[in-house]
Amino acid sequence: MAKAMQDKVWKNVPPPDSTKREDMPAHVFLDPQNRRYPFKKKVNGQWKVSCAGLLAAYRRANTQKDASIAAKAKSLAIQYKCKWATEE
Repeated sequence: MAKAMQDKVWKNVPPPDSTKREDMPAHVFLDPQNRRYPFKKKVNGQWKVSCAGLLAAYRRANTQKDASIAAKAKSLAIQYKCKWATEE
């Protein structure tokens, strides 16, 4: 399994209706059909899992009352050993 980025900042993510988001591959999103909840960053030409991205997706999903996405984000965070998911 690839190692996750233990970054703390999630920024420079294109807004939901942006054409840049349409150009991003489906595997970057927790909800690929609707292109919602991105959790990967492009680093040196490769898409890498971002712990900050998973945390942002988890928080957003909880705010939107989307339990399945929140559970998916938490599960991936535990799988990739993100600090925020393993501290509890």
